Amino acid sequence: MNAQRLRAALTLGAALVSIASGPGTAHADTGAATRTVSVRGYDFQVPRDWSVVDLASDPSACVRFDRHTVYVGTPGTDQACPSHPSGRTEALLVEPQDTAATDRVTTDDTSAAELHAVAPKIKVTAAYGDHRSVVEDVLRKAGLAPVTADIRRPRAAAAPLAPSVTAAGAADTAFTGYGFDACTAPSSSAMSAWMQSSPYRAVGIYIGGPTRVCGQPNLSAGWVQQQAGAGWHFMPIWAGPQAASLGNPTSQGVEAANSAVAAAAGVGFGPGSTLYVDMENYASGYRGAVLSYLSAWSAQLHARGYRSGVYAGATSGIQDLADNVSGYTMPDVIWIARWNGVANTDEEVVPASLWANHQRIHQYFSDKGAAETYGGVTIDIDRNYLDVAAGSGSTNPPVMRVDTVKGGSVFDNQRNPDGSWSNAALLDGNGQITQTATTALPDGTFHVTTLANGKVYDNQRNTNGTWTGAALLDGSGQITAVSATGLADGTMHVQTLANGKVFDNQRNPDGTWSNAALLDGSGQITAVSATGLTDGTMHVQTLANGKVYDNQRNTNGTWTGASVLDDNGQITAVSATGLTDGTMHVQTLANGKVYDNQRNPDGTWSNAALLDGSGQITNISAAGLTDGTMHVQTLANGNVYDNQRNTNGTWTGAALLDGNGEITNISAAGFLK
Repeated sequence: MNAQRLRAALTLGAALVSIASGPGTAHADTGAATRTVSVRGYDFQVPRDWSVVDLASDPSACVRFDRHTVYVGTPGTDQACPSHPSGRTEALLVEPQDTAATDRVTTDDTSAAELHAVAPKIKVTAAYGDHRSVVEDVLRKAGLAPVTADIRRPRAAAAPLAPSVTAAGAADTAFTGYGFDACTAPSSSAMSAWMQSSPYRAVGIYIGGPTRVCGQPNLSAGWVQQQAGAGWHFMPIWAGPQAASLGNPTSQGVEAANSAVAAAAGVGFGPGSTLYVDMENYASGYRGAVLSYLSAWSAQLHARGYRSGVYAGATSGIQDLADNVSGYTMPDVIWIARWNGVANTDEEVVPASLWANHQRIHQYFSDKGAAETYGGVTIDIDRNYLDVAAGSGSTNPPVMRVDTVKGGSVFDNQRNPDGSWSNAALLDGNGQITQTATTALPDGTFHVTTLANGKVYDNQRNTNGTWTGAALLDGSGQITAVSATGLADGTMHVQTLANGKVFDNQRNPDGTWSNAALLDGSGQITAVSATGLTDGTMHVQTLANGKVYDNQRNTNGTWTGASVLDDNGQITAVSATGLTDGTMHVQTLANGKVYDNQRNPDGTWSNAALLDGSGQITNISAAGLTDGTMHVQTLANGNVYDNQRNTNGTWTGAALLDGNGEITNISAAGFLK
């Protein structure tokens, strides 16, 4: 995670040397370009300059994959590892096993950048950096099986825990106080000694990743459960690809998140836990790729129910995140590497308003040989100070987009985190659009859905500010109204109204769409709106005969059925949005006046309260922002007004947003939390 730290290890020279005896005999000899390491009847021909370490002779030797080495034997439980060496290269760990199995199988764990081979009497972990073929060739020449082709893929599903193991959760990755991180998880006895004598109560552990350097013989679900029971808190770290390796940063970010979730669940960290990705310092030319990668990492973790953390240097990754909060999905927690020796979470490159709700860790000391001894146990560590709460929210900024229709064309206007507005810019000038629906997804993208000539089109705004262009979503030619909302699981739902019936169409996180499914076939519906709530449910409101109905989609995909919400019989338009506090607000328009109705987290409703009684309003929209505020836009006499509801429930009053006098439709959405 930080600078190189080298520890001398037992290394054999080029001459023929015996380093063990008995069933585990191993020896090395020289060749013109290779040397042979023989273990239990298998000859591993490795490049001549590789080292050989006998773990039986030196049980405290650190098994690390940042140098060309063959490790022979079973790794010790108390390895003397540097805190965080960096880099990844080709290396072998050859362990004895005395099972009666005769199978020879080699698999490729691409998420960890390791080949795993088993054969009679041995098992091999072959780490690879940029030259996977080197270790694959070594294994082949030793008589081990070729790689099984059908498992060369990152893990996407979380591994189930053993029935006796209780999963750790949000509270176990939350803590305020001192913590340390080490290259390899210490033994249980070492952790016990440090619990008794050290000032530390949190530990950083590498759960996996293609750039993880040290082996983890101690790390297991049982180890995590034992340490949690003893009072330890955790910083689970995924050692992902570094900046120079980001050829497809968005897909690599999603892949890293999926693999991290699988690894985390495998050692006992359940949903709600915060997982950290390691991003070392990088040149400024990689900034865009890194931000896209980290954005995809955060968005996918959120979709999987985990909280996102990023470890990076203060003047590298952390500063780039702080400078670009409005363009990408932000992590929930930042882990700042600035080695100034000060144990607090203040950071000059991060405004005090960002990651301000117990959402920071500061790695304040890291140096070669930074070993500390407590209870007679010495561990090489980096020192950290944590201020992380279990409920710390997302740092996505309070950005909102308002889209307006004028002359059949769509204009896009952004409200910035500081409350300022950009000028409305032409987004779609086809001249035949009658309605828009705007929504945001947890990956940081926005979608503007448009209705023209009875057909629906979808246009995505990417995290870098570019647009994909309108793509046909439903070409039936019968649609008269549209609404859309994004959910925390990464899906988007677009509702279409045709012949008085409402259909629901789901966009999956991978960009594919399901077919439109009938949601309400009453045949009398004239308008529709929708929003997602923090509990993962979705609510669709329908307007029929001047009355508003609410239908809830549960997290398992079932629906409750439409129930009457407002039956005054004079409503002509409806809009809705969910807020970060779990409430939902439904706005209704009747006789040119706007009313606001709140649904509480327990499912009860307040009575509709008059919000704007001007009597001239013809259209409404609403958006909840990540700072907890809500904005309601009203359209009157072709002009758009914006009214903010503050977190204490007060309103600012309608302020003119766009006074061109020719607007016919509006929609809005804020960043998803």
